[in-house]
Amino acid sequence: MPKFSTAQQGWKEQTGSIMTIETSKFFVGKTNVRKSPGDVGDLVDSIKEKGILEPVLARPIGGRYELVVGSRRFEAAKIAGLKKLPAIIRPMTDEEAIIVSLVENIQRRDVEPEEEYDAIMALRKANPKAYGSPEQLARALGKSKRYVEDRINAVEAIRVIRKESRADITVKQAPLPKERKEGVLPVRHATFLHRAEEAQSVQELPRKERATQLKELAETIAQLPTPEAENVVSHFVMAPQRPVEDIKKEVSYLHAVKLEVLLDPRVADGLRKAAEERNTTMEAVATLAIHSWLRQQRYA
Repeated sequence: MPKFSTAQQGWKEQTGSIMTIETSKFFVGKTNVRKSPGDVGDLVDSIKEKGILEPVLARPIGGRYELVVGSRRFEAAKIAGLKKLPAIIRPMTDEEAIIVSLVENIQRRDVEPEEEYDAIMALRKANPKAYGSPEQLARALGKSKRYVEDRINAVEAIRVIRKESRADITVKQAPLPKERKEGVLPVRHATFLHRAEEAQSVQELPRKERATQLKELAETIAQLPTPEAENVVSHFVMAPQRPVEDIKKEVSYLHAVKLEVLLDPRVADGLRKAAEERNTTMEAVATLAIHSWLRQQRYA
């Protein structure tokens, strides 16, 4: 197990002397979690005014230095015209570098789910024995097992739907309202999609229809509050061939009423038991039952 095995054993607690190194000798390599520096405009202004306030962390690679922590500072420094950077240089394996980069960016809330996922997969590949399970990864990153599983499930669901439907669907840690209108999902919503995709009822759909329905589901729940999004997914799993927009309307209506008040106590009790057996909501069971009756009576 490498010495950087947990968030509590991070690089800041083990820093050495700070060196000043030519900016041209640094590069962002495969172990850096961040694949894009994003908008560094404010950081450029800060560097021009105050300089680099915190050294970057890098490891020596073939006469140059691969950035492990500080890729945004590096990009901003280049734009600001800095010729040299303060840096801590430490030899590290790929495994150690991935952990340090991932932990640092998670703590800063400065990394998106797909970047986290790629780093987690790289860590697994580097040492399957040490990082093969969510429990092992959680210990290494100083996070909960649930956190790790949510990231893996969310990104895998998004990527499957994106590949199958060729839709521009993405997941972010905290998408803005405008982004959510464009189909960008929060992590929690993407985990709901994973649940839907894995459901047997959904898997039984023809491949093309499944891709279309999951794409529509993703676009529909992206803008919804978490409880309503989860409810729409629960209803969808019960009858995945139905138009998702119809499911959304029904959920909105049922959410506004209390079924147990409206229904005969025996009916409400039956719905409750059916929901418990199917691990879903009473509203989802009620919707399915109503549509089944309407079809039998040829109203739908």
